[in-house]
Amino acid sequence: MADPERDFGMVYDKQGYVQILHSTFFDVDPDTDHTIEGYVARILDTLVDAIEEQLGVLQWRIALDPQ
Repeated sequence: MADPERDFGMVYDKQGYVQILHSTFFDVDPDTDHTIEGYVARILDTLVDAIEEQLGVLQWRIALDPQ
């Protein structure tokens, strides 16, 4: 099991993907996140990378006529 303190607050699942909801990296820290904009700026790149990593393995299909 990874150590969140050593891994900058990141928690990983068995496949090695970041568990966004369990990672303390994404928690608001009043000592460093003085504004909402600052918080979003701090987490945005990491959050986008984590989402793309997890959704990149899915195949998307657009259905015009739901069945």
